[in-house]
Amino acid sequence: MRSAARRAAALWAVVAALLATVVPAAAAADAGEYAADRVVVVGVPGLVWADVDPEATPELWALAEESPVGATSVRAARSTTCVLDGWATLGAGNRARFPGPDEGLPPVPMPQVPLPDDEAGPQPAPGDGADDDGEDAQTGDGRDPPLDTSLSHCGLQERVAAVGLVDPQDTVERTAADEGTARFGAEPAALGDAVGCATVSGRAATLAVAAPGVDIIRADTLPTDPETLAGVLDECPLTLVSLEHLSDAGKPGAEKTDDGTDPLPRAQALTAIDEQLGRIRQAISAAPGDTLLLLAGISEVNDGRPQLHVGIASGPGFTATGWLTSASTGRAPFLQLIDLAPTALRALDLPAPASMNGQPLTVAGERPAVADAVAELDDVNTAATVHHRNVSTFFWLLVGVSAVLVALGIAVLGARRDRPPRAGGDGARALVRTLALVVASLPVATYLAGLVPWESTGSPVPAMVGAVVVAALVVATVAVAGPWRSHPLGPPLAIVVVTLATLVLDVLTGSTLELNGLLGYDAIVAGRFTGYGNLTAGLLSVSALLVTAAAATLAGRRAPAGRARAATAATVLGIGLVSVVIIGAPGLGRDFGGVLSALPGFLLLALLLTRTRVTVVRLGAIFATAVVAVGVVAYLDWLRPAAERSHLGRFVEQLLTGEAWTVVSRKAQANLDILLGSPLAWMLPVALVAAGWLVRPGGLLRTRPGPEDGEPVGPGGLPPGDTAAVRAGLLAGLLSLALGAAVNDSGVALPATAAALLVPLLVWLAAARGGGGTAQGEVADGTPRSGPVDGPDRVTVVSRGSTVWNA
Repeated sequence: MRSAARRAAALWAVVAALLATVVPAAAAADAGEYAADRVVVVGVPGLVWADVDPEATPELWALAEESPVGATSVRAARSTTCVLDGWATLGAGNRARFPGPDEGLPPVPMPQVPLPDDEAGPQPAPGDGADDDGEDAQTGDGRDPPLDTSLSHCGLQERVAAVGLVDPQDTVERTAADEGTARFGAEPAALGDAVGCATVSGRAATLAVAAPGVDIIRADTLPTDPETLAGVLDECPLTLVSLEHLSDAGKPGAEKTDDGTDPLPRAQALTAIDEQLGRIRQAISAAPGDTLLLLAGISEVNDGRPQLHVGIASGPGFTATGWLTSASTGRAPFLQLIDLAPTALRALDLPAPASMNGQPLTVAGERPAVADAVAELDDVNTAATVHHRNVSTFFWLLVGVSAVLVALGIAVLGARRDRPPRAGGDGARALVRTLALVVASLPVATYLAGLVPWESTGSPVPAMVGAVVVAALVVATVAVAGPWRSHPLGPPLAIVVVTLATLVLDVLTGSTLELNGLLGYDAIVAGRFTGYGNLTAGLLSVSALLVTAAAATLAGRRAPAGRARAATAATVLGIGLVSVVIIGAPGLGRDFGGVLSALPGFLLLALLLTRTRVTVVRLGAIFATAVVAVGVVAYLDWLRPAAERSHLGRFVEQLLTGEAWTVVSRKAQANLDILLGSPLAWMLPVALVAAGWLVRPGGLLRTRPGPEDGEPVGPGGLPPGDTAAVRAGLLAGLLSLALGAAVNDSGVALPATAAALLVPLLVWLAAARGGGGTAQGEVADGTPRSGPVDGPDRVTVVSRGSTVWNA
């Protein structure tokens, strides 16, 4: 017992030391560099980088030419951010939402009661939907009256912003009480509360500052004279301007469109926006002292789909051209709407409240000339929107092809080993095995497709689909064409190795394939901008465990007599420690839950492969080691300056300030939502059917007695030692995936993604010649093999309850 405790203590000490070496040190930023006398925030709903043009919007172009720029994620507390959501989120420095109907609702009739905060809302009129006796009106032929779609999607909020908000402080209070806002722990109008005085142009912008006691100066119509406007900007240290011209450039309809506007009205609205921006820039030049100008597209408009928007900062600390970024994204050129409030407070030398999850903007690296920069940012938006709009379809496709493969396997191979196949012939088996390898190659192909700049083509969706298909075929070809093809585990292990190598090399080079990969993440959802997403972490952990099981088994066989167990354990722990560091380090994988799930998997794998008894006490020590490792890296990250922390360090800060429960509860709700609504959740029934078919008693992947001396033969003709290694890897992976589903907000989607890799490979193994397994003395394709079938150090591992030992 004491020996096990000492080993566990030594192990987590090594983990902590390794993690400490990769936590990047950061010096605190010089606050004086960003000091400003005033901050002007210009919010332009619907503005994207495709709108910025030297001829159509010369003021925008000139501002971008001399300033750092970036792509702004406007994600609020609902998936499509409308104008009031955007301003509430900006003022909270955290995700919030205006209380009202969520998106996805059908078009609604014109309201028969006043709009929120509208004391003189539209009243019913004859023929508008109400009879004199109070019953619903109908047309002469008995049909319901046509619905007015002007309030569908973002139309309601745009109407409220235009004619409502008579009492913005009451609206802020109701926004704070909204369930979506509370889930993120946001405090609407925290920006105004911190500054104390704000000049506001545009009703919607008042939601960012209308806290009790804040002095709000309304300037709905800005002066056209630059000097007079400069005086308006100088009345308070903070000025908010909402330019909502693009909202009037279209009308929301029943179905969503790309940008929610019509081409000609959009061009006219952009001209008006540009002219107003020009007047604001002139006024800033005429105002005394230093002014920080923050310009961002803060929301979608009308029925526009979510996308990335313009982000520009100009003033103290933002004089050099470069890419905008923040610690909340950790990646240039991305920033979030929640970063604007902390940036404004830093410029005014005011502390940001604990409820703000955003981080101050910084400038990272050099950017190209403005024309190239704008084109690159437009491509960034294209990639994000293509991913965001098509990832659900891909999930359904992944589930569908996996289900077809399992159904085809059952039809061709039969349901039991002792029964003849339903559709015989080597050709049918070859088809199943070929299809299995291609399907198993799909997960890694979604990342490798990122090597092709499909977002820059004229048809990004077909280009992306073509890149994924070609990548899958290439990986499957590599699996069957290499020298490993003669080994029963060669092709599937090759796919697992390619998967692991791709994911590791990607995170070491900046996660460029993860971003906008179909199993990765996009900046529109804004759950993560760098490191490993939850789906990738599940895929990585199971592939790392299988590769480690193979490497450790090989190391044990090649070790000198008496040193096999030590060599096996050293291999598992060595690869495991490196994997955990890559997954959890703030500068690399940044996956809080990934460490909690991956490390126990590696420790269990070490126990299984070294034939060490698995007990409750040892399992407890495994879990404790994982918790300590995560705690160490989170604490080290917390020691860094606040503006440089990853989500690990910020969670420690939230524990100290009492905000952590909002994070935990939000992740739990997200886990439940995925279980009930994600297409990937349907991969689990497919995996369960495959497991029931393949590994139940009598199933195709059960070990069977040998033909002569009774020595057992594993699935696919595997010798007992290889079978034990595969089972150990799968059991360790099952533990890792179960823990990952419990501690991550992606829930069942995490093991479902791993099943997209494992299920096809198990079908491939079951489809080996001979009714689910090759005989001893045969290679994977059924041809004779010369030489011994197994080494003298062959080990059989069996399981009885929770104990594993030599058979």
